[in-house]
Amino acid sequence: MAKQGDYHEYVMSKEEFEKPITDGYVKNLAEMPIEQLIDDYNPGPTNPDGTVNFECHCVAHLVASPCGHEFRQAISCQKAAEDDEMKNGECADKFIQFMQCAVRTQCFRPSGQDPEEEEK
Repeated sequence: MAKQGDYHEYVMSKEEFEKPITDGYVKNLAEMPIEQLIDDYNPGPTNPDGTVNFECHCVAHLVASPCGHEFRQAISCQKAAEDDEMKNGECADKFIQFMQCAVRTQCFRPSGQDPEEEEK
């Protein structure tokens, strides 16, 4: 929570606000598409071309885990497979490898749960 003195308030008149932008850097920012302006522009879990967006915050923790490779393999397989192929277990081996990795490394546990404490 902000305390008094932690922030500054700037006030400008309507005339100042409506003046044309003259600073080159600021003008460039004002004209830049949002995709370039925001470093973390993220289209969501699926890229425009239909592939998996592994930079999406929704899967980043899985990608960065010790089982990230196995996760990427399983999800990429799922994304590429047709519905009938998935029903026939097309990617089952890859998902099993991911789950085996997760169990082996114990990389997914509730926050605050210390693996060394469980051994005692």
